[in-house]
Amino acid sequence: MPQKRSRGLKVARTDCEAVLNFLRERDLIVRGLRILRFGCSSVVPVARQLSTDEAAGLTSDGITFEEAEVDFPALETRPRSLLEYLGDKLPSDLLASVPRSYDIIGDIAIVELPHELGNYRALVGEAAMNVHRRLRLVLNKTSAITGKFRVGKYEIIAGQGPTETLHREHGCIYKLDPTKVFFTPRLSTERARVASQVNGGEAVGDLFAGVGPFSILIARTVPGVKVYSIDINPFAFRYLEENIRLNGVEGKAFAILGDAAEVAESELKGICNRVIMNMPAGSELFLKAASSALLPEGGIVHLHVFVDGLESLKGRTAMIEERMRMFGWKGVSTSQTRLIREVGVRSYHVAIDISLNK
Repeated sequence: MPQKRSRGLKVARTDCEAVLNFLRERDLIVRGLRILRFGCSSVVPVARQLSTDEAAGLTSDGITFEEAEVDFPALETRPRSLLEYLGDKLPSDLLASVPRSYDIIGDIAIVELPHELGNYRALVGEAAMNVHRRLRLVLNKTSAITGKFRVGKYEIIAGQGPTETLHREHGCIYKLDPTKVFFTPRLSTERARVASQVNGGEAVGDLFAGVGPFSILIARTVPGVKVYSIDINPFAFRYLEENIRLNGVEGKAFAILGDAAEVAESELKGICNRVIMNMPAGSELFLKAASSALLPEGGIVHLHVFVDGLESLKGRTAMIEERMRMFGWKGVSTSQTRLIREVGVRSYHVAIDISLNK
């Protein structure tokens, strides 16, 4: 461990906190150096010799001390961002292209590098590993999320080992492989928001459940619920089954492999108090399925959509409400809309809560 010589103030360990407060008030502590501990004594790095008045101030409080030159261990410092780490390592004209945001899933970071950083992807991976020491792997997303399984393509740019990981969120644990299933930590707040609205004893249909982050949080936190978790991706289904076991919610969350529209029209028909549809790129294609899954007297649909410009949200919501009226619902109202994130220039991911009744 690197060391640096500095003036030190040796005091009894029982007096250390009072001395630190005294020194902080006068900005005398040397930053970046570790306080030394020797038995019943502590040595604090100080910027200069204490003045006569400062020394008298300490001794008047009954604190005894000694001053000496000491070798202090330097505190380990790490960069706070990719940009800070890469600032002197990349050509200056490329610094504006360094990602400011990226996802961390378990011990894996997922970045999305623009074309101009392609030759520097290993360096960006190194930066992520240095900023976040708990990382084991850094992936670069090389294609958009596409297909009915909602997965993209990735390449390893730093670290080693399998792409399977364990992710913790709101007291739940999820095993998953982001190269085989859809998962985003950016919906963490939305998952908690929806779970907080579920009442005890409800039946919930999670039409695009993935590995279970909505379903399992609800099952863990709400008494007496039954959550029916559907996904068409066999990898997601297997992880969903395992995550139900890992979180101890057997008998409350039920994994179903299949097409959400078909399952909603058969196994879930007319049994759900609420339906979750967190697939903004295609949820509106499943409005009939959501309608069919709800109880005959109605319920709540939590629908996610992409909108181009927030000014278009009102018209989009009106169109969705009209579609629901076509399915026979007399009472249709939007109880809440929530901006989740910006996904492009004037393009937004929005959550819409729709209340339906006869």
